Amino acid sequence: MKRLLIMGCLSYLLTGCTHVIFGAVLPELLSHYGHSYSGGGMLVFLQFGGFLLGVLAMPSLIRRISRRSTITLAFSLLFIAMLLIALLPPWTLVIGLTFIAGIAFGLVESSISTFVLMAAKEKQAIAFSKLEVFFGLGALFMPVVSSLLIAGGLWRYAFMLLGLSALATGLIWSKLSLGEHDELLAHKADRKQQAEQAPALTRSSLIFLCLLMVVFFLYVGMENTIVNFLPSIFKDQLNASSSISTLGVTAYWIAMVVGRLFAGVLAEKMTYYRYLIVSFAGSLLTVLLWLFSSNLWSSFAVILILGLFMSGMYAVALIYANQLLPGRTEQTTSTLIAAGGLGGSILPLGVGWGMDHIDLGVSIWFVLISMCVVFGIILYSRKWRVSELHSGSIRRTNA
Repeated sequence: MKRLLIMGCLSYLLTGCTHVIFGAVLPELLSHYGHSYSGGGMLVFLQFGGFLLGVLAMPSLIRRISRRSTITLAFSLLFIAMLLIALLPPWTLVIGLTFIAGIAFGLVESSISTFVLMAAKEKQAIAFSKLEVFFGLGALFMPVVSSLLIAGGLWRYAFMLLGLSALATGLIWSKLSLGEHDELLAHKADRKQQAEQAPALTRSSLIFLCLLMVVFFLYVGMENTIVNFLPSIFKDQLNASSSISTLGVTAYWIAMVVGRLFAGVLAEKMTYYRYLIVSFAGSLLTVLLWLFSSNLWSSFAVILILGLFMSGMYAVALIYANQLLPGRTEQTTSTLIAAGGLGGSILPLGVGWGMDHIDLGVSIWFVLISMCVVFGIILYSRKWRVSELHSGSIRRTNA
């Protein structure tokens, strides 16, 4: 399990880098090609579109070509896309390569997450929170590296660095031996497992899954809204400088990384349901405070606290769903990650429109309302802890 976690964390570090690389070098990329920020919006939208396709295709690919081959293929696609973008080809090709990078991103995240959840068994929250820590580190690390390369006029090499890292990681996955977990990498074992452990969804379990899809749709939309629009809020509402405003995002990610270091242990001790209730209730109260925060430093404090409360939501909610829908790890995980990806791509577009045409505070109100909805759904989910989501009674293990 230790070797699997090391490789999973390395893989998530790269997905964190992939998540933010276009944003990190966007001004230079658009300046080179002579495009406006609408072109940048197209790149982000296509990356998330590819991400959705990769996530949804993951279960089928694993059944057809094995988990090992799927992961290796994903890193190979990421390597090719990043290397070609670093060569600065025509803009049309950059758009296509961005879509391919998104597919690779989605395949890696969903494949690794399901693999770790299936292998970790009793310690799922602890294992998954470690993956999330490294995702956050990647999201912090890539902008720093990119800024150094930009300062030296070498911004295109950010793509090359990520591409070569993906190539090395893919090669390791293609040869890696995981001992007792090698069966989970094997084609025949996966096919047998799919046949034996994928119970049909009942009406009750389908409703539960749909509600959790709403949770992930809104959560990732909230997170992307905070990350993308926090500098604008700090700059326009609090009159902060551009450099100070950007530090707000850094503070948020640092809090997320620190919180994820402890999220798994806390969730295992508190039970997943209680952890989610405390996290969403705490976040809701923190966003309420944000509405009345008119001071720069109090706003920084709010962002740090919000990052801590939100840090473990994604991972723990994913495990909570799989605990209540046992035997469908790949299907449930890919569906919920896809719902999150859809929310992360669509909702910030709507929030951005609202900030332009209504009021800058729309972003905070969106987070507040979404947090209320998600908190309500998690509270409502308690009824399923003692209900039958399948033809037989589910186990209440850690739910």
